[in-house]
Amino acid sequence: MEKGSFIPEHERYAQRLTTLEHRREASNNSTKSTERIGHKVRGIKVYRYFTNGERVLKLILLFGSVLLLMLYVISPLSKVREVTVTGNSELSPAQVEDATQVHLGRYIWGVMATRQAISRTAHQRNPQVKQIHLRLTGAQSLQMTVTENPIVGTVEIGQRDYNILANGQLQRAKGSQSRIEYQGFNKDGAQLKKTAVQVGQLKAVVRNGISTISYRPTKTAPNRLVIFMRDGNTVYANLNTVGKKLAYYPSIAATMKKPGVVDLQVGAYSYSYDSHDK
Repeated sequence: MEKGSFIPEHERYAQRLTTLEHRREASNNSTKSTERIGHKVRGIKVYRYFTNGERVLKLILLFGSVLLLMLYVISPLSKVREVTVTGNSELSPAQVEDATQVHLGRYIWGVMATRQAISRTAHQRNPQVKQIHLRLTGAQSLQMTVTENPIVGTVEIGQRDYNILANGQLQRAKGSQSRIEYQGFNKDGAQLKKTAVQVGQLKAVVRNGISTISYRPTKTAPNRLVIFMRDGNTVYANLNTVGKKLAYYPSIAATMKKPGVVDLQVGAYSYSYDSHDK
């Protein structure tokens, strides 16, 4: 009996040990699981901390940049302190600045924002200004590149002298002019404009050699021009083609031994005054 009763007691003791071990393992697993969850929670908190910090930094940089830009716009640092004029031949830098109204002290951002309007206004104020190109050369410096409508001569209309620009536009002449004189166009404004545009296509070296352009139409040649050169030669030309054909005048004149006539109306040939008289 004692031996038989001992075996069940032993089994009960073994069962208790097994139960305790299972409880211990379950407790350990629960602790490990809690530790893993804690690590995950701490990782999420760290991630959120860095991402929130990055967002705050971006906002600070954005608003800081806007603030600096606003301060620059209203500060003296954004005013023009230097203006350089290039491309001008007949116009002085002062005339270009007066036409554009771009003076020292203007806000540079305002000038660059309205540069197309400035170019249009400059042409209206001074027709010799064909176009203005503005560009920044520094934080407070500008360069204005001018494309001119050169003066190709003068004409007297209604007892007043006018400069004729390369685009055919007239401009009141100021002072004495030593340029091309246009004659015979008093009642023919359209022909005067066509002639001026043609002459404006010539190189300055050829254009400067012209003394007078006279419009002398005939029944057979309604567009005839008689051009008196400063070297003593006379040129017959057509007002529709004079810009193209007169470009060859220097090479033709170089072959002439004596002063004479260069006929460019149809083809191109020359002869001296003496031979024509004969």
